[in-house]
Amino acid sequence: MIETFLSSNSTCTENCRMVVCFFAGVLTYRNNFEAAASEIAKRYQDVKMMTIFPYGTANGITRFSFIRLLAKQLTKVSYDLSHDQSKRVTNVSQIIREHAETSDRVILIGHSAGGVIAYRTGLVLEQKYGFQQLQVFAVGCPKFHLRDIPFNNRFTYITGQIRDRITQIGKWRKPGSRIYVGRPGREIQMDFNPAHQGWKFHASYFLKSDWMDSNQVFRSNSEKLVAKIHELDQETNFQDS
Repeated sequence: MIETFLSSNSTCTENCRMVVCFFAGVLTYRNNFEAAASEIAKRYQDVKMMTIFPYGTANGITRFSFIRLLAKQLTKVSYDLSHDQSKRVTNVSQIIREHAETSDRVILIGHSAGGVIAYRTGLVLEQKYGFQQLQVFAVGCPKFHLRDIPFNNRFTYITGQIRDRITQIGKWRKPGSRIYVGRPGREIQMDFNPAHQGWKFHASYFLKSDWMDSNQVFRSNSEKLVAKIHELDQETNFQDS
């Protein structure tokens, strides 16, 4: 079941100039994106922020229901990785269209499997509903087959400096295909909190997660990630203007 929430960090709720949507992957809690939403609010005015859980949230699960929920979610993720279109993408596209119909710009930010849904949703919004000022960012996301289309110039793929098992899944190009030969417009590797390893690293991209970099400067994952997204978004807007 798709679950959608309005972030308490939104600076606008109706007729907003800008809409930012966070897309969750599997086993994600409702507050996972709030630190990043707070950073978005510092950089953009008149922005509505939504968190979308295409596979449902992990809130309220017990250790007995954990495996059952994970298995159910992974089955859906497997389908979305191998199909250009799904009911989830159609439904999410309609949700965003309703919230962003009067907005000038839309940014879709997906984590893990949520990055796949973010990309496919953005493509529907452009092709079916005519959204033009739109950017998609996938963070710690598995790779999936991409067509070589102009929309990919709006797609940025972000990974961290530590090996993330999820980003090792899949390929952009489908072997033997003349159709699926595309790549993201930008592929960027960033430094995140090095204290996190394995699954903790994968889960922490959007968290506050404070750390000190090699220049003895305090950083946080959420601040650094959103700063980069803002930088790239501004750069794209300048090129389009």
